Amino acid sequence: MEEKIITIASYPYSRAQLLRGRLEAEGIECFLSNINLVQPDISTGVEVKIKEVDADRAYKILDEIKDEYGKAKQQTIDRLKNVRRILVPVDFSEPSLNACNFALGLAHKLKAEIKLFYAYFNPVVSSEPYLEGYSYQVNLNAVIDNLEKEARLQMKSLKKQLKSYLEKEKFANVKISFELEKGVPEDQILQFSTTYDPGVIVMGTRGRAKGAVNLMGSVTKKIIQKATVPVFAIPQQSVYLGLNYMNKVLYATDFDDSDFKTLRKLMTLIRPFNMKIYCIHIASDASNSFDKAKMESLKEHLHKEYVEYNLFCDLIEHDDAVQGLEDYIDEMDIDMIALTTHKRGIIEKLFNPSLAKRMLFHTNIPLLVFHS
Repeated sequence: MEEKIITIASYPYSRAQLLRGRLEAEGIECFLSNINLVQPDISTGVEVKIKEVDADRAYKILDEIKDEYGKAKQQTIDRLKNVRRILVPVDFSEPSLNACNFALGLAHKLKAEIKLFYAYFNPVVSSEPYLEGYSYQVNLNAVIDNLEKEARLQMKSLKKQLKSYLEKEKFANVKISFELEKGVPEDQILQFSTTYDPGVIVMGTRGRAKGAVNLMGSVTKKIIQKATVPVFAIPQQSVYLGLNYMNKVLYATDFDDSDFKTLRKLMTLIRPFNMKIYCIHIASDASNSFDKAKMESLKEHLHKEYVEYNLFCDLIEHDDAVQGLEDYIDEMDIDMIALTTHKRGIIEKLFNPSLAKRMLFHTNIPLLVFHS
């Protein structure tokens, strides 16, 4: 069932951002429309939109924020800054360095900060209390200390390298910091994500690297499946040329209710990039009246709610969902794929281990996955 969206306020851009930050901090999903995509900071009449079911709570917050000054207003500004966070797990491989370049461009556009994160190996050894147990423990502690020291040196070197890139590109508004934890990478990344609360996680995947252990690829897939925030997976073969060269994003829909929520998140994330959005559904029979009616309904909704975006809706006929996507991607020269993790239809097929491997590890197109 389609969620009804209402407009609760119309403000200049900075004020609209302030209200959005407050609403999201209170758990109310919110997005902005009627924004000047070239110079958003000069936009006036920016509409703040929410789901109708959240209206009562939202209007109370709207009344409160009208009277906020001094410390209260600063608290709201701080909450807004909290959603401008990008978490970048790294392992110092070429794929993770490539992902860092994408993250820097994204952070510059979104005026976000970057947190680099590395989980170094923590050997867990069970031993009986032999006489030599004490010396064994001392050696083990020394090994762990050395691992941490080496990891810290590598992270400082990476931060310096990325800072040089920022200076070269004149991205003065991007703040970079890092965090180290010992333990299993996927567990530590997920745990840190819950406390850091990023707007998006950007990760690299090794793809078809010959003879290499597919650590970052397997970790990326696990994070995609379990993270509660969007994950931007960057394949090793995806060469970063600058986000200005990313002009087309494909969103695969199965006409699920979660599509409306996911599309709002997608629109918010890509708003600064003025991208064309292709919303498609793969069907074994494109003449099916149900699918056609659903696509027309979705198309009408999107063009009504997102008038400032370049939107295209297509119903694609193909027996193999993944192959149908790949053919469409090639035909339309798509730059990025957006999906959601709900367990139905085409997305369920994409997260089948064998099919997901084809999409995530064998493509050179960045993959943006939303939790549903």
